Formats: sequence, C-alpha cells, structure tokens
Amino acid sequence: MITNKEIVDDLNDLVKINNDRIQGYEKAIEDTEDPQLDDLFRHYVIQSQNFRSQLADHIVRIDGLAVSDATSTDVSSKIHRAWIDIKSALTGKDRDTVLSSVEFGESAAVESYQDAIAKDHIPAYIREVLQKQLSELQEAWEKVKGLKKVA
Repeated sequence: MITNKEIVDDLNDLVKINNDRIQGYEKAIEDTEDPQLDDLFRHYVIQSQNFRSQLADHIVRIDGLAVSDATSTDVSSKIHRAWIDIKSALTGKDRDTVLSSVEFGESAAVESYQDAIAKDHIPAYIREVLQKQLSELQEAWEKVKGLKKVA
C-alpha cells in the first residue's frame, strides 16, 4: 500500500535536487566572467526556487510538515558540486568547463525528475506539475548544450 510518506519522500528528493541546482548555478555564476551566462544562470536559480516552492506546497498539503530544509541537498548532488569546485579550480573559470559542469548537473536533474514521474504512486495532479517542471529542465539542459557548441 502506498503511503503519503512515500510521496512526500519523493517530493523532498526533488526539493533537494532543486536546492543543489540553486547552489550549483550560484557556484557557476562565481566561476564565470561572462555576463550572458550570469544572466542565464540567475534565471535558472529563480526557476529552481519557484520549483522548490511548488513542491513544498504539495508536501505541506499532503502531510503539513515534511518539507526538506531549504538548504539541504542530496549526497550525490554534493559530489557534483565538489566536482564543479575541483574543475573550476584547475581550469581558471574556463567558460566551456563551467558549461560542461552545468550540463552535467542539468542531466542529473532531468534524470531525477524522470525517475519520480515514472513512479506509480505519484498522484496525477502532482505528476502534472512535475511534467511541467521537467519540460523546463529539459529546455535548460538543451540551452546549456547549445551554448557549449557555440563557445
């Protein structure tokens, strides 16, 4: 039997993914001196803050108190941020390296959303929200990949 706890746990995992995405983009902003990328990355920070807020609304409606800390992140996400830190330190804030790191992070976010959406216990009204967020994440991923090709 599916419980609300399982749904809340899955949504909290996506909150953590968005927390990591925010932190990853904030780090990428620090690591690039390209105003075009700064603006784009700031947009994605705001996007993830909005996603996180939407997820939190659903979590609160389901059980009223199980929203993950706004700054908590996933262990695998912490590994990703450390990877960004190491690569940027070695390459001196190279645009292509920053974009490659961001592309890797977007790929992980897309995969996490796809996994969550595939779960049978996610209610249709929440799945609809996740599909919309996934669509925007896929657009961001494609945008970042396109910028790499131009760079």
